[in-house]
Amino acid sequence: MKLKITYILILLTLSFPLLKCGQTESPDEHGHEHTEENQDEHAHEEEEYSEEGMVELNAVQIANAGLKYGDMDTLNTSAYVKANGILDLPPQNIAAVSAPMDGFVKKANYLVGDYVKEGTVLAVLEHMDYIKLQEEYLSVINNLSYLESEYQRQKQLDSARVTAKKQYQAASAAYEGAMARKKALEKQLQYMGISPKRVASGEISATISIRAPLSGHITALNVHNGAFAEQRQELYEIVDTDHMHLELNVFEQDISKVKVGQPISFAVPAMGEQRYNGRVFLVGKSFDQQSKTVKVHAHIEHEDHGFIRGYYAEAKIYTEDKKIVALPEEAVVSDEGNSYIFIFTEDSHEKRDSHEGEEEHTHNKHEETHGTSFKRIQVVIGERDQGFIQIVEVPALTADVKIVTQGAYYLLSEMKKGEGGHHHH
Repeated sequence: MKLKITYILILLTLSFPLLKCGQTESPDEHGHEHTEENQDEHAHEEEEYSEEGMVELNAVQIANAGLKYGDMDTLNTSAYVKANGILDLPPQNIAAVSAPMDGFVKKANYLVGDYVKEGTVLAVLEHMDYIKLQEEYLSVINNLSYLESEYQRQKQLDSARVTAKKQYQAASAAYEGAMARKKALEKQLQYMGISPKRVASGEISATISIRAPLSGHITALNVHNGAFAEQRQELYEIVDTDHMHLELNVFEQDISKVKVGQPISFAVPAMGEQRYNGRVFLVGKSFDQQSKTVKVHAHIEHEDHGFIRGYYAEAKIYTEDKKIVALPEEAVVSDEGNSYIFIFTEDSHEKRDSHEGEEEHTHNKHEETHGTSFKRIQVVIGERDQGFIQIVEVPALTADVKIVTQGAYYLLSEMKKGEGGHHHH
C-alpha cells in the first residue's frame, strides 16, 4: 500500500510585509545626495544585516548551500493508530517433524536455515521393530488366502445346510479379523513411510525415512547421527515463509477505529528503517486483560522481504483520510527548542541599477557587502510522516513567497556565525 500524496499550493493572504535586508532608497525618490550620506547609509545597511532573524549569503555561499525553494503544501495523508506486534505464520505453514516410531538415527541431513522441498528425506532411522512389523504383515497376508478359502467353503456348506452354523461363523470371524489386521498394518506401514506392496513382494527394510511434510526453511533441529529418537520427540521444525503476516496488539482506546481492509504501514527494526505495506485482515474479538489490547491480524503486500518469524514490528494502521499543511523535513530547523523555516527576501544584485550614479569605489564596496537575503520565521510543528513535517501554525505569507526547502541548516549555521561576529562591526 502506497499512500498517494497530492500537493496543493496554499494561497494565504499577506498579514505582514516581507522584511528585506540591505534595501536602500534611490536618490530620485527622496532627493538625498548619496555622495554626502554614503558613509551613513552604508552603516545603516550593516545594521540591517545584523538584524535578528536575517541572514545574507554572497555568490560563493549560495553556490555551496545547494538551496532549493518550494511552497507550503497541503498533503493528503491519513490519521492512524499505532500498534506493535510480531511477524508470524499461519498454523498450516509451520510443521513439527517427529519420528513415527522409536529408532536410532542412521543419517541426519540438513541444518538450520536450509531450504527443503516437500518430500525431501531429512533423516534415516533404523530399528529391529521395523522388521518385526513387516514380518507380521507378511504373515497376515500369507495366512489370509487360507482363511478366505475356508470362509468361502463354509459359506457354501452353510447355504446347503450341510455343516453346522457354528463352523461357518468361526470361519467368517477368522477371515474378517485377518482382513482388519491387514488393513491396520498397511496403515501403520504407510505412516512409517514403508510401501505395503513392496513388503508383500518380499522387500523388507530395517530403516525408515523421515520426510519433509511441506516446503520451507528448517528453523529448529534436535537430531544427530547415532542418537535415539523417540516417537514423541520433535526432530525438525520447518516453516513456509511465503505467507508471513502481522500479529498486532491494538490498545482498547483505539480498537474501535480499526476495521477490516484498512491499510497498514510498518517497520521491522531488526531489518532497518525501511517501511512495508499491508492491510487489516481480521480484528480479534477477545480482550487481553493483562496487556489491555486486542489482537489484529494483517496480511503483508509483496511478501518476499526476507522476514523471519518472530521479528518485532512497529505499525501504523491508517483509519481515515485527512489533509495537513506540511513542508519537507529538510525545510524545518530547530534552534534553542524552537522550530524555524527560512524564506527568500531579496537578491540585492537586482538593486544595483539604482546605484549607477555612485562612485566606482562605493559601488565595489557595496558589492562586497551585499548578496542574497533570507529571513528566519518561527513555526509550530506537528507529526512527521512520509518525509514531511506538519506545520500546525501556518505563518501568513504571500502566495509567491519562496520557502527554502533544502539548505535551511546551512542558513542557520551562517546566521549563527553572523550573530557571533556582528558585535565587532
